[in-house]
Amino acid sequence: MKETPIAIIGLGLIGGSLGLALGTADPKESPFGRARIIGYDANKQAMRTARGRLAIDEEAPSAAEAAGRAAIVIIATPVQAVREVMAEIAPHLHQGALVIDTASTKAQVMRWARELLPRTASFVGGHPMAGSEQSGIDAASIDLFKDAIYCLCPDPQARSEAVDTAQALVETIGAKPYYLDPEEHDAYVAGISHLPFLLSTALVEMTSRSPGWVEMQALAATGFRDVSRLASGDPTMHRDICLTNGPAITRWINDTIRFLVEVREAIAEQNTAALDDLFNHARQVREAWLQRTPHQRPGEPGPTPGREDLGPTIGQLFMGRMASRRRREEK
Repeated sequence: MKETPIAIIGLGLIGGSLGLALGTADPKESPFGRARIIGYDANKQAMRTARGRLAIDEEAPSAAEAAGRAAIVIIATPVQAVREVMAEIAPHLHQGALVIDTASTKAQVMRWARELLPRTASFVGGHPMAGSEQSGIDAASIDLFKDAIYCLCPDPQARSEAVDTAQALVETIGAKPYYLDPEEHDAYVAGISHLPFLLSTALVEMTSRSPGWVEMQALAATGFRDVSRLASGDPTMHRDICLTNGPAITRWINDTIRFLVEVREAIAEQNTAALDDLFNHARQVREAWLQRTPHQRPGEPGPTPGREDLGPTIGQLFMGRMASRRRREEK
């Protein structure tokens, strides 16, 4: 039976969940046959836990050693650690190896890949739109990626076969590939992913700094719990996201500040009509969003299309567009 060695560097929530999903895929149906998962994490206890949970088949003593044993290398570390990992594994990658990451920002990661990885390997940036406020290998779940959108940002110089492999990997774990330009990705997720955890953090910080926080805690109920949930996320991940997607996040922060100023003025002026318009519009937009088919990509014909609906032409079209863009930049 075919066996594909896959290295996962970083065994937290995402890396551990990838190991569980890939390792338990039916080898008769998976394009990888039996996936042999080689894991590495700087935290030795995380590696032992991952092995105990069957998220990995074997432990590697270093990231370089893990990469040297694998045909596919998945970097599932915090964003700021990706550069260091790329530099370490670069000399050890096999010819034709696929390198894919899971970081929440893509433009900076793409620049690191072009700088550090050999041309004999192919890089495809990845970002699963799935997660939890929990972190670590203990929070890993075999179903974390089920029906979730998985963003893919291939390097224009990546081989088409490598892009196909990345898409196959995404589909094997039950997710849905969605091809994006790296800058486009960063601008979008800054609004729907990065801004929310900043707003959640702001709520917790502002209320907890109040002299009345001790009394307020007793009054906080589901509304406070729901909005503050993301503040329980991994601080290192949030810090790295802010440092590698600063321009896009800053634009959203500035827009939010302007919005809050408008609301403050409407309240000060007792502008009933303005407040009614605001709250009604926000409610309508959210209700319409809730009515959408969950995890449905733009232009997707049905709620759960199979591979035959999307096919490799999505990746080929994206790669063609990116190659044209690169040629224009070079000129």
